[in-house]
Amino acid sequence: MDCWVWCDIIRTMIELMFRLCSHLLFIFVSFHLLATVVSWERFLKVNADNAIKIRFLILLLSIALGYMASLFFIGIYDMSRAIFNGAL
Repeated sequence: MDCWVWCDIIRTMIELMFRLCSHLLFIFVSFHLLATVVSWERFLKVNADNAIKIRFLILLLSIALGYMASLFFIGIYDMSRAIFNGAL
């Protein structure tokens, strides 16, 4: 294989790892914020029976919120990179 092919493969792998790390970081931050900042007692009846269900709801909400926030910032990154490269 040519050297340029290996460079393209490595660049693609780095971009995929960047996206994965971004998604995981934003999901972790949103989970932490939803679990600590929001007082769920005001919206839901929290007791021993449904505490696990509420934790699961927080997990699903944090996955959705973190993924959307990550896509937003990755979009801004891609757009700014395209502007600086003169492609946009």
